[in-house]
Amino acid sequence: MEKKHYLIIGAGIIGSSIAREISRRGLGKVTVLEKEQNLGMHASGRNSGVVHSGINQKPGSIKAELCLKGNALLKQFCRKHKVRIEEVGTLVISNSDEDDEILEQLMAMGKRVGVPGLKIIDSGELKKREPEVVGRKALLSPSGAIVDSIGFLEAVVKDAKKHGAEFIMGAKVSGIHRNSVKTRKEIFEADHIINCAGLYSDKIAHMMEAGKGIRIVPFRGEYMEVENLNIQSMVYQAPDLNFPFLKVHLTRTVDGKVLAGPTATLAMGREAYRKGMHIGEFLGMASSVNFMRLILRESFRKLVAENAKVTVSKKAFLKEIQVISPSVKKRDLKKHPPGIRAQPIDRKGNILKDMLVEFNDNSTHILNAVSPGLTASLAFAEYVVDRIENK
Repeated sequence: MEKKHYLIIGAGIIGSSIAREISRRGLGKVTVLEKEQNLGMHASGRNSGVVHSGINQKPGSIKAELCLKGNALLKQFCRKHKVRIEEVGTLVISNSDEDDEILEQLMAMGKRVGVPGLKIIDSGELKKREPEVVGRKALLSPSGAIVDSIGFLEAVVKDAKKHGAEFIMGAKVSGIHRNSVKTRKEIFEADHIINCAGLYSDKIAHMMEAGKGIRIVPFRGEYMEVENLNIQSMVYQAPDLNFPFLKVHLTRTVDGKVLAGPTATLAMGREAYRKGMHIGEFLGMASSVNFMRLILRESFRKLVAENAKVTVSKKAFLKEIQVISPSVKKRDLKKHPPGIRAQPIDRKGNILKDMLVEFNDNSTHILNAVSPGLTASLAFAEYVVDRIENK
């Protein structure tokens, strides 16, 4: 195969993992453009560091396959490169008959996907594992883990550089003409452009006449740090399987903190981390047929209203946490930096749940690599580069 110059837009965990994979295979020169001056300023650094086991993934989906494979690759990489990671396991609790049914569904889905060691435990075993958590039973997935997400990203970038990849920071893309990419620094020429722009992946794709019909709708995930609570693992409420968002859950971080969250609130801008409205961006999003058809759905409006309430009300946020651990008090909650999820929506108003990549002759567009994107990143990079190499 003739060696090419690959230009990757975005140095989050997805872009950096793809840069590493191309460089390791010796397929050609790799240049990564990142608009920020530092790594991990967005989703790759604004998360709780969860390494998912795969129990929430639809059997047969790309996400399911890559989450399972990525879980193993990430752990192997972190051990080799001395990135902090702990295999603490995942618990999904039940407190109702409806929750029991969801646990059984998750168990069946997980087994079909191939998630190892799944079992339903009773309240007694749950209490032994997590004394401050309540539930009449729980689904245990022992392969869930927690990782230093920034440390992982930095290690992936370091390894990519070791194999020859170049990272250029502060290089915001302002225009693309054929295979010439214009930034505030200079114009870059490439044989193949790989769009890993996350929150801006649709905009970059549209510059190249790709990603037609896809719009990114940003969802802000609010977190709270919970003090005076001893949690050993990750503890989830039974999810609503109709949506790709998980309810507020508790996660112990590698630093020993306990995080509650995230919510899934409509963000009024792609980088509206402070709850303000970016008027131009919001109006552009709200006027799209994708968003208008999405907001017409009653189930989605209900989801938005519930999450908005939790976001603006500390009391409502506390109530969600107390479903898992009733001993938590309002005084135990402390604000933690939020994240924003780049959720793609199609022209019919559908929330796209599976990984979505558009492969063209001279460009590749990562249009959906949200959660469990961190977990799946190394496996996802292999998947993408395989397709590019064999095209």
